[in-house]
Amino acid sequence: MRDEEKLQVPDGVRFVDLVDVAGLQALMESFNKLTGIANGIIDLDGVVIAHAGWQTLCTRFHRCNQATLRRCIESDTSLAGSMTRGEHFALYRCLNGLVDTASPVIVGGRHMANVLTGQFFVEPPDLEFFRRQAAEFGFDEQAYLAAVAEVPIVSRERVEPITGIYAQLAQVLASNGMDRLRQLVAERELAAANRGLESRTRELEAANKELEEFSYSMSHDMRTPLRAIDGFAKILAEEHAAQLDEEGRRLLGVVRSNALRMGCLIDDILRFLRVGRHHLVCGEVDMERLVYEAFEDLRAGLPYRRIRLEVGPLPPAWGDHTLLRRALQNLLANAIKFSSAATEALIEVGGAAQAEENAYYVRDHGIGFDMRYVDKLFRVFERVHPTGQFEGSAVGLAVVKRIIGRHGGRVWAEGEVDAGATFHFALPRKGD
Repeated sequence: MRDEEKLQVPDGVRFVDLVDVAGLQALMESFNKLTGIANGIIDLDGVVIAHAGWQTLCTRFHRCNQATLRRCIESDTSLAGSMTRGEHFALYRCLNGLVDTASPVIVGGRHMANVLTGQFFVEPPDLEFFRRQAAEFGFDEQAYLAAVAEVPIVSRERVEPITGIYAQLAQVLASNGMDRLRQLVAERELAAANRGLESRTRELEAANKELEEFSYSMSHDMRTPLRAIDGFAKILAEEHAAQLDEEGRRLLGVVRSNALRMGCLIDDILRFLRVGRHHLVCGEVDMERLVYEAFEDLRAGLPYRRIRLEVGPLPPAWGDHTLLRRALQNLLANAIKFSSAATEALIEVGGAAQAEENAYYVRDHGIGFDMRYVDKLFRVFERVHPTGQFEGSAVGLAVVKRIIGRHGGRVWAEGEVDAGATFHFALPRKGD
């Protein structure tokens, strides 16, 4: 099946929507200079899209009078009817006495316009006919007959090759119109798909916001029963220890330990959720200074660890100072946690300015990870190491991903078991 049979012209699309009107006008003017005969491209509603060389007889008389204009339209309609019968061109003596020819422009199986040439005679005009018309329609006879005298007389032998040229033009316009139609249909389909995507995106954002609000409220409200559990367990352990055997005291310790762990987990969830609630206040951020600030905060809480930080040149970032500091703090804490405590831990931080973004990395020389599980690293509660082997709730890297994502950036990681890991993030440059 041909494209013309597959692709239908959508409702509301006119031929003028499928062509370069200015280019057509220039082309028709060139044809008029070449042949000396008037021409035009007119859609099936009678709208003139381009024309050149129209005779005074038409412009000052026939198309300015309602009665003769109706005759013009009736003649155009008759020509259009000839086109629907599959003729490549038709020659017609219009009701106002001039000869016109037309070639159809068919796009997507629809007859959309005609390429016309005409406003000439093929034999000397019948002046009595035009005198009667002047009288019937109230034209000034002398001016009207002078306009008749300006109309060229073109032999039938000459009309046919000229009409053949316009028939070829009609085929070119049909082909170009088909190309534009494909583009137009694709644009409309894309726009419709985008509208559907925008609608689904809004629905998803609303659902995510509702879920986040629920999670935030639930996590916040869980603190009270956890405090009660821990408080009652503490009372039992302190005031009723004598009534408990060793296993009972151990189980109370397990209860308190798990309550404490659950409390830390809730705190981590709330920190994760607050990233989405935080209003971004963006500006230029000195990333080198931010790294040192975040590192000093961490080292203050780890006086027993030997840690060496090496920071290379870092391009400034454009973003929210508070959130970016939290992201760096989480990455540094992650690097320290998975570095050996038995030796001095080396943490390297570097970066580079690129064409459309600034890229940064935090590298450690610790236990690393298996790249088969790299996709789990930035998910909430996902681990790539056995549960219990390392402290934490596996939320820190998810927080990093959310922070960088809110800035329009991206995160990724590389690692090797027992050979360390490198965590990368990239942020769009200012104005990108």
